[in-house]
Formats: sequence, C-alpha cells, structure tokens
Amino acid sequence: MDIRPPGRRVRVPEVAVGLLVTVVFALGAVLWHLSTVEKDPALVVASNVERGDVIESIDVRIGYVSSDDPLARLDSSQLDQVVGRVASVDLAEGTLLTTSVVADGPAVDAGDGVVGLALDPGAYPARGLAPGDRVNVVRTADVADLDADPIVVARNASVSAVDELASDRLLVSVLTTEADAEAVAAVAGAGGLRLVLVTP
Repeated sequence: MDIRPPGRRVRVPEVAVGLLVTVVFALGAVLWHLSTVEKDPALVVASNVERGDVIESIDVRIGYVSSDDPLARLDSSQLDQVVGRVASVDLAEGTLLTTSVVADGPAVDAGDGVVGLALDPGAYPARGLAPGDRVNVVRTADVADLDADPIVVARNASVSAVDELASDRLLVSVLTTEADAEAVAAVAGAGGLRLVLVTP
C-alpha cells in the first residue's frame, strides 16, 4: 500500500494573478515617480546638423529634461543664441543645445578681405573644413626647387564658407586681412596652395 503524501499542487491561475498584480503595482509606482519629477524646457536638435551648417529655426525644438539634471542647457527664451549661428560639431537629433556647440560665422570688417580657393583633395585636411576653422595658407615649393622652403602666404585666417565641387574638390572662402587676401589671390593662379588647420 502506497502511503506517501500527495505531491504539492501548484495553482497556476493564482500564481499568474499574483505576478500580474505585482507588475501592475511596480509600473504604477514608476509612472507616479515620473509624474512627480519636475521637468524644464530645453532647446534640442530637431534633426541632424553637420559641423559647419548654419542652424535654422526648423533645426531646433523644445524638449523637457529633469530640473535636477546638472547638464548645461538653453531654454526656449534663448533661441536667438543658436539660430543663425554655425554648428561647431556634428549634432545628432535630440542633442541638448548649448553655446559651446555653436559659433559665430566670420564677419568681414574694415581692413579684412575674403578670397576663394578651389582646392583638390590633399590641399585641405582629410577631416574637411567648416566655417569658423582657423587655417594658414601655405604655398608649397616648386618641384624644380625642392630645397626652397614653403611660404606662408596668410597666417591665422578664418574659413568663412565651404562649397563642394566635383571630384571631391572644395571651394573654400578664406577671411583674412585685406593685404593677405590680396597676396593669396595673387599666387592662387600658379597653384600649389594648401590650407593648414591650426588651433584657434
């Protein structure tokens, strides 16, 4: 005669109901916590913006971040601090906007000049150029005179605009002093000019 006690039966419906109740209460607690956290409006990137692009109003939207978030941010009243300025880095959609990721486009003042250079690949940095970059304009030595030192035609110039041409060529507008701009224009026809990216 088998006198072993009967095995313990697990009541699946009761277990499922208990698990469901636990999950519902946990989700409710999370939602309640989120609703009680105060959030502040902040300017964020509405769509991807590449380095060197001018930020327009359609590129910016209002997002909301926790008021306890220590990250620097701009609020909706500071829209004029980013719109019309140039992105100094690539900005992905959703990025919080701050004054550190934008720069003013170069302005032509009295005594300044802007000169355009059509450059082949290798005559500009591989990373490319963007408005606001600081460059030196260098004339390389002629092949017939390899002992000659390269000539710096303009120092600490500023890139004011970059346009892409065919075959990876770039048309780069360079802002510098009027005298240096004239010197660059005078030697540009002979070729051999290169742009060296320098620290601002």
